[in-house]
Amino acid sequence: MHSSVLTTTFTLFLCANAGNIDLEIQPGLCNIYEKSPFVNVSQIIKPDGLQEPISRPAEAPRASETPKPKKRKKLSTRWTTKPSCISDEAGQEYCVFTNANFANGRGISFFTTPTIAENVKDLPAFQEMGIHDNINDFSNPPWEVRNIPGRGNGLFATRKLERGDLILADTPLGVYSSDAFFPDYELGYKYLRKTYEQLPEESKKILLRTAAHNPGDMIMERINTNAFAGEFEGMNHFFLYPETALMNHDCRPNAMYYHNISTLVHSAHASRTINIGEEITITYLNLLQSNNERQETLKMIWGFDCDCKLCSASELSKARSDLNIEKINELHTTLSDWSSASEATPKLALNLLSLYEKEHLHAAVGTGHMFAALAYNAVGDTKSAVKHAKLALDAGMVSSGSVVDDGKDMTTLIESPKGHWSYMRRGSR
Repeated sequence: MHSSVLTTTFTLFLCANAGNIDLEIQPGLCNIYEKSPFVNVSQIIKPDGLQEPISRPAEAPRASETPKPKKRKKLSTRWTTKPSCISDEAGQEYCVFTNANFANGRGISFFTTPTIAENVKDLPAFQEMGIHDNINDFSNPPWEVRNIPGRGNGLFATRKLERGDLILADTPLGVYSSDAFFPDYELGYKYLRKTYEQLPEESKKILLRTAAHNPGDMIMERINTNAFAGEFEGMNHFFLYPETALMNHDCRPNAMYYHNISTLVHSAHASRTINIGEEITITYLNLLQSNNERQETLKMIWGFDCDCKLCSASELSKARSDLNIEKINELHTTLSDWSSASEATPKLALNLLSLYEKEHLHAAVGTGHMFAALAYNAVGDTKSAVKHAKLALDAGMVSSGSVVDDGKDMTTLIESPKGHWSYMRRGSR
């Protein structure tokens, strides 16, 4: 993974969250207050781009250790180590909670509030036996780790992968509340280190094998380089998925991810055919930006100039691509308009699919067919609507909600197109 001092987006067309969480690559954990341009992963196909960064409170509370924390609800007996806590002047506690038995002995540590820790224990990830039996299995992965000069490590396919094939699925070694890092970073680091020290020995080795691009504390810098940022239980948190963090950036990636908040499993899948020896890549940013916007974002956030195939193309090719991206954003807006003045038509949806293909936006194919299904059904062409709804399900798709929600919507359309909410919404055009 490329190094950085800022947060940016880890977003892919096809892979929305399964719960209330948005993930971003986070290299620079301690800078979250100043610089954190969050992007909703399920909004990647929309043209709204980055949201406003979180700003530092005017008077940040001081941290203090609390050997004897205030009386609170009984903590879960699922923690294998007694929680250690710090608190701010307002009395908010942040504690280190570790379950060394999580995910068949891989273990997991949280640095968060007692309230969130209590909620976590009720997730299927902690309640259902065998839920992680096929997760974190890297005994025969379809990839190998190689060193790339100037870029660090990366994943390369060792066998041919087809669209939808699983690349990897892992659980986090650590989940950290951003609010737990006070201006007294030395104290925060002390507790962050506890999240590492309380993990099983093998998991410690896994964490230490991850890259650390900057000098400093060996644990803190590895979390800085490899953690993902997102919202968890209504608060900003960081998630350390060490295997997922091995994948590098490409403006036209060949992999996509899906995060299941219930199981805490992060899985990556091929978005197109990946040949033997080809690097497996993801995108760190909103794909629907111009070449200059992408380069500026990557330079500002990661400090590197992207040299992927798209960014290395001729000026003419990049100009054509920028024009296509502009058209795609316009079509997203038009096709999402369900007002009486909407100009959306099936032809526009087909144009969108064509542009996805031209731009090699492989993960967007399912979304394109979803737009087409709705556009056809909106003018009463149920045969074409069902056709594209089936193609959407076959390809996998997500628009502004979760994969599950959009999948159900397409299934409903297939079963009863005339009973679907979109039927004849735009009359006959």
